[in-house]
Amino acid sequence: MSGLAGSGTIADAGGCGGCGSGPRPAAIRGASAPPVFVDGVEIPEEAIAAEAQNHPAENPAAARATAARALVIRHLLLKRAEELGLEPAPETDEFGRRETGEEALIRQLFELELTPEEPDEEACLRYWRTNSLAFTAPALLEASHILFEDAPDLPSADARAAAAIARIDGREDRFRALARTESACPSGAAGGSLGQLRPGDLAEEVEVALASLESGQIADVPVRSRFGAHVVRLDRKVPARLIPFEVMHDRIRDRLRARAWTTAATRYVAGLGRKALIEGLTLEAAG
Repeated sequence: MSGLAGSGTIADAGGCGGCGSGPRPAAIRGASAPPVFVDGVEIPEEAIAAEAQNHPAENPAAARATAARALVIRHLLLKRAEELGLEPAPETDEFGRRETGEEALIRQLFELELTPEEPDEEACLRYWRTNSLAFTAPALLEASHILFEDAPDLPSADARAAAAIARIDGREDRFRALARTESACPSGAAGGSLGQLRPGDLAEEVEVALASLESGQIADVPVRSRFGAHVVRLDRKVPARLIPFEVMHDRIRDRLRARAWTTAATRYVAGLGRKALIEGLTLEAAG
């Protein structure tokens, strides 16, 4: 990793018009933004500008500050990796993406020096209880309908739907048969079944009508929507339910492990920052 974080190398990564010296143009850095140094080594303004494209912000100044902070952190990590004599050993993920040398060095550094807290069963259970809404399966409906569309050579859709309700007389077998022969919706082929539904899956008027029905009940009046007139049937209500801890255990443990790694990395970077002389920005990190 020769020269990755050695004295002067970051400043040499890019110059201003080829001169490599003097203040950066205000158009790049901003009139009030000081240049950024880490232990006397400048972070090139060109590198900050390029990195800022990865950090959308409310304004250019905020994007520059976030980008500069990211580059300072990378510099600190690569410098520490060099101090330890690490050599990059890039890995390839399951999608065939191969790490860059710098990515590999930072991963190796974290693996060597970070000791995140391993979540125990009590922590996992506490997380499941505290975040029960996140582990609650939403309420579902299973419903069916028969759609009648308005047509110039036929009675109104509402009249035909009302007649269908009378013919069905609350019987599911008649509902299914009529859906197959008269529904203008492709669901007619399945006896009108729309399957499992979540809020927002259907026209609002249809959802309101279904909410007033009991399982197995057919609405006694047509429901009008922008699609036409519907004869609706609530097949089944599936109430919201809390997913058991045992089912979510592994996912919760992985989430807590990721959080522990993030916390450990943040503290680690903060420790490196306290030992370095950083000029031009404040390295915000949790201690």
